[in-house]
Amino acid sequence: MVIKIIWTLIAVNSVALVCFIIAFLFYAESRTIDSIERGWMGILVLTGLAIILLAAIPLYYSKSSFTVFITGFFAILPLFILITFKLNQFLPTLRKKDTFATTYYKDKTQRKIASAIEMGDKTLLLELIKGQNLNIQGNRVWDWDGLNYLQFAIRVRGNPTDFPYDETVSDTIIRILIENGSNTTSALAEATQHLSIDMLTLFLDKGANPNIRGFTHLNPLIFELIGSDKKKNDVAILLLQRGADKDSKGDYGFTPVMYAAYNAGINKKWSDCWRLVLYMLKDAKCDYRYTTKNGMNLQNVIAKIRADAAEKNVGLTPGFYAVVDWLKQHKIDTAPAAVRG
Repeated sequence: MVIKIIWTLIAVNSVALVCFIIAFLFYAESRTIDSIERGWMGILVLTGLAIILLAAIPLYYSKSSFTVFITGFFAILPLFILITFKLNQFLPTLRKKDTFATTYYKDKTQRKIASAIEMGDKTLLLELIKGQNLNIQGNRVWDWDGLNYLQFAIRVRGNPTDFPYDETVSDTIIRILIENGSNTTSALAEATQHLSIDMLTLFLDKGANPNIRGFTHLNPLIFELIGSDKKKNDVAILLLQRGADKDSKGDYGFTPVMYAAYNAGINKKWSDCWRLVLYMLKDAKCDYRYTTKNGMNLQNVIAKIRADAAEKNVGLTPGFYAVVDWLKQHKIDTAPAAVRG
């Protein structure tokens, strides 16, 4: 009976792992997945697979009491973790009620200012920041550098709290911090994840550098904004308009225009990305002839997309053909190599 229960748990864990992988793949279709996210996903999958194998393999070869105990432990471990997580989530007595302010700041003065930001108390914030250095950092959290107050306001904006913190109040708090001397460059990358175009324009007006690295990876920020989401593509265009390097280099030596085209591919969910590609060609005047050390360039990226579409009998969007037409006008033949030959 015990052995049957263990095999049932192993089967449930296996199904859960497969569902997790499928869910991640669907999630990845709608956005750009950076190397850090891929790395963590790989670690999680390998960990889950290891737990399943540590339960299944010994039990397959032996039914001794010791084996049953060990395999039972690994079989029930994922369920135990899930139950613990749910209890911690729904039972307030089992989780520490730290605010963001107490998590990110140890100094009493800093905590007071951070608490005013977190609570959305504009009047108190204006009083507390008089004579204060707004760019001082808090303590390191999860091995990340401490946040200054503007970064903290953006972090609170992107994470629900126990306080009534709405978008209008958040914008006002952020404006107060910027107008009183907060450095906008350090907060720009995370701000692009949560703020409106108007607010991001304010950041750039106040001197934010559009060529900083991304929020979740080491590539220049422009790469993080390329994707299927119209708003993010609009932000990418805004950064290009305000001085982002149109020919910066990311993973595999790709430029932004190559990266956008390569990731859009034949995926119709990424159709808006071709608008960004065309903007980079026509208005940003990117280097569309650039070739990586491995021989990749925009011409053969587009040619491969056309070949893939023909092979899979997939229709391509008008935005894609607008890019093809523009390149043709500039003497770039994007027909598949077999057709050109």
